[in-house]
Amino acid sequence: MIDVTVLELVAGFAIALVLMVAENLLCTKMKSPLWGGMIPCLILIGTIWIFASGIVPLEMRYVFPFVILNTLFFGEWGSGRDKYKKLQQKEMERMRAKDM
Repeated sequence: MIDVTVLELVAGFAIALVLMVAENLLCTKMKSPLWGGMIPCLILIGTIWIFASGIVPLEMRYVFPFVILNTLFFGEWGSGRDKYKKLQQKEMERMRAKDM
């Protein structure tokens, strides 16, 4: 029989994976950087709400996973925007090469 905590952990990783894929697509495919910032900002707001409401105690062992989660998503936002800029630059170079 599978333990409930294992199922919760697997479900958490599955949700995080889906959110990371969505974040990557929003960051690299959309023109406005605000689209890619929606998920990290919602996660940050949710984190603040969870600790401010007292649902999770404000202790280091509980805060640390949330810090890691927020760091990963904000880092993905930044790297996704860099990737978008590089793709745009390559497209401009291709267009310039065709013009010549």
